[in-house]
Amino acid sequence: MLRLELFVAPDIVDEVQAALVDVGGVRRVWSGPTTLGGAVMLSAEIDVDGADAAVDRLAAFGIDAEDVTLWRVPGIQPLGWRRQLRRVGDGAQAWAEIVGRAGENARLSGTYLVYMVAAGIIAGIGVVSGSAVLIVGAMALSPDLLPVVTIAIGIVERRGRLALGALGVLGVGLAAAALGALLATLLLLVTGRIPADLVLADTVIGEALTQIGPGSLVVAATAGVAGMLALERPGGAAVGVAISVTTIPAASYVGAALAMGRDDPAIGAVMVLLSNVAMLLAAGAITLAVQREVRRRRGSKRAGGDDSAARG
Repeated sequence: MLRLELFVAPDIVDEVQAALVDVGGVRRVWSGPTTLGGAVMLSAEIDVDGADAAVDRLAAFGIDAEDVTLWRVPGIQPLGWRRQLRRVGDGAQAWAEIVGRAGENARLSGTYLVYMVAAGIIAGIGVVSGSAVLIVGAMALSPDLLPVVTIAIGIVERRGRLALGALGVLGVGLAAAALGALLATLLLLVTGRIPADLVLADTVIGEALTQIGPGSLVVAATAGVAGMLALERPGGAAVGVAISVTTIPAASYVGAALAMGRDDPAIGAVMVLLSNVAMLLAAGAITLAVQREVRRRRGSKRAGGDDSAARG
């Protein structure tokens, strides 16, 4: 369940209340205290399916974005547990929640860079040793799902600054992963853990990371779809492994190849990485656009047939 809190001018309180009551999925609306500046606080309980429609209604009143807040609160209904289990969309996230967090992922953070470097080190060792287990572990560690999702949101919402900011975060993160792989490979070379004449392209996974093929593009597109569908659930970040399978191995291969002093394999891996990212973003943006349209239609249907659930 979501709790909506907003502050409105006293002369439009009745209009805003009436607009919220008409939205399907809004079950209760009540007015609260008045601030020192004269604004009246309104609150409402909203099902996830009705949150986006409610936000759209509020936008028509020109209310400042800082005066509107959505809170996710756990709820227990001991007298209506059967109805609660059948509630459509229970546990899903509203589009307003997803967009609200996108701005955070478009800014570079130290924690993000540490994770990307760590993922690159682990994947780099996996690349030179041919260990698929290490590469999978690195993919699970990588947080590149966050900027990828934000780029897709920026494209769908036509917010160029948001998309470009997240694209920069993704690019820096992948460069950090490549740097981690480079440093790890140099360390292995210096300590004699790998031979200096090792040919990365001849390892178990080397060929797949240096040649663009239909298989890698299909995987990237599928990963993009899966990553965007994961937004439906708060715990969907675990699907980030699907996103990282198209990015972390190739970025780490670039770093390892540079450490070995060979340009050709690195160039091939860069091309694979760029093509995978392009396919990933295209598939993700299309999926996200379809998701948003489905959400809006679902909200419109509820608004038309579920008005009796609202309480003034």
